[in-house]
Amino acid sequence: MPYISLNRVSYIYSGRSMPAVKDITLTFEKGEKIALTGTNGSGKSTIARLMLGLLKPQAGTVTLANRPIGDYSLVEIGERLGYVLQNPTQMLFTTTVYDEIAFGLRWKGVRGSELDKVCKNILKHFALWPLRNKMPLTLSEGQKQLVAICAVLALKPAYLILDEPTKSIDTFRKDILLNALQDIGHKGTGIIIISHDQEFTHRLCNREIKVFDGKVATDGSRC
Repeated sequence: MPYISLNRVSYIYSGRSMPAVKDITLTFEKGEKIALTGTNGSGKSTIARLMLGLLKPQAGTVTLANRPIGDYSLVEIGERLGYVLQNPTQMLFTTTVYDEIAFGLRWKGVRGSELDKVCKNILKHFALWPLRNKMPLTLSEGQKQLVAICAVLALKPAYLILDEPTKSIDTFRKDILLNALQDIGHKGTGIIIISHDQEFTHRLCNREIKVFDGKVATDGSRC
């Protein structure tokens, strides 16, 4: 049974005559590592937002764990699907890097030494621990990107959806990110990478979905 399913989904943004996605049918199994590729404006990010319930399809259906996406609250979706936007500034809102990681964990009931352990481990893993008391919005774009990714990774979602995660990070931290994603992938977390970074996705993903003009152009294994 697919964990996420889109069945003949279409969506047109307000004020536009052409649909952003047209009659899309896709399934995503648990634990898959998928590259979602295509030119700018091809519909990749729209597909992600439909999967996350941030957009409601005007035709077709989207299901998560065999339930219509509309049956979930956004909080319930967030517990299952972790999403990092292409622009991390839109996701950062606390006064310190540490609190950015801790916020979601506190909401889930993690407290005390366990909270500190999780935050410290993930920030140290990405070489961000020295920045723990910095205001996130003062960081470089690459550092912001990593803080946003760390905040989602700390929550251990069943599926992780990353939109252009390597756009602003250096080679050193890109390798750290790749290793972290490979590790959680081996543990069963599903991963969808929306990216133009072919080297990165080829090293991580074993399935590629190419989108062109709002439609699925190709969908196949890279093995």
